[in-house]
Amino acid sequence: MCNRLLQAGNRLIARLAGRRKGPIWGCRGLLVLLASLCPAGAALAESPTTIQVAPTDHPRYEQTRRLLSQQFDDVVFRAGSAGVGSDDLVITLGQATLSEIRANSPEQPILALFTESQAIHSIIQSQNQFSAIYSDPPLLRQARLGQLIIPRAGKAAILASPEKAGRYSDLRTRLGKIGLESRVFVIPSQDRLIRHLARALSYGDFLLGTPDPSIFNRQTVKPLLLTSYRSNRLVIGPSRAFVNAGAVASTYTSSRGQIREAVELIRHWRDEGELQSPRYPRTFSVAVNEQVARSMDLLVPSEEELKKTLTRHQEDEP
Repeated sequence: MCNRLLQAGNRLIARLAGRRKGPIWGCRGLLVLLASLCPAGAALAESPTTIQVAPTDHPRYEQTRRLLSQQFDDVVFRAGSAGVGSDDLVITLGQATLSEIRANSPEQPILALFTESQAIHSIIQSQNQFSAIYSDPPLLRQARLGQLIIPRAGKAAILASPEKAGRYSDLRTRLGKIGLESRVFVIPSQDRLIRHLARALSYGDFLLGTPDPSIFNRQTVKPLLLTSYRSNRLVIGPSRAFVNAGAVASTYTSSRGQIREAVELIRHWRDEGELQSPRYPRTFSVAVNEQVARSMDLLVPSEEELKKTLTRHQEDEP
């Protein structure tokens, strides 16, 4: 607690000094008082900020801790656990740890990585003490990618599980503003996917893949993509893995890119003592399955050209 108070005092003094106005000496007096009340050796310079990373068995744990440690000389990144329960910031890797910590320590400061937006929205009821870099791309960007590949596209089909169908009203409004009509097709169960997929493909100029694991997963990828291909309808997204499997294109942000974007959020928390709102990655790449595009007689711009065009529209994204 002493370290946190000293940190806050030093941040306030630094800001006031930069403005060349304000009761700097009064703040310094308060800081001296706080220091006198704290145990010896509790000075800020001697106690770097601690941030915990959990879980240690996540495949991206070592990469996350190593890349973040390279960016901060005054922050110690150490192994955390699901039952943290302190006022340290915790970087959660994946949905399971995020869910457990939030359930047991609702006030724990958390920065979530490698977790999709829909999973986060299902876990996080209050964004107090919470931030995230979503692992999935924003759907508006994905839809724009579809428009770039099919310039005359006027309709986009969206598949949704029953419990998530109502989440796309805002997206559909945004799609309308960029000239795309859209419709949500509910998939009642995985074994009825193909029957309802046929309706979606007959409606849309392309299928807009979403981060809904009950629809887009390893079991459905082959029948979904084959059915779309036979109907001469392309699939955009929902991830680079789907492009490798046969979707025409998707935008994505690598794990390294997501970690680098987390650096900005960590710096803000360290310097300002607050967490910024969750957001989608701002840096991204484009993946195109050129073999599938050729087989569908599509003249697709280069991945770099698509990326440049999409980057110009980022101010419209949430």
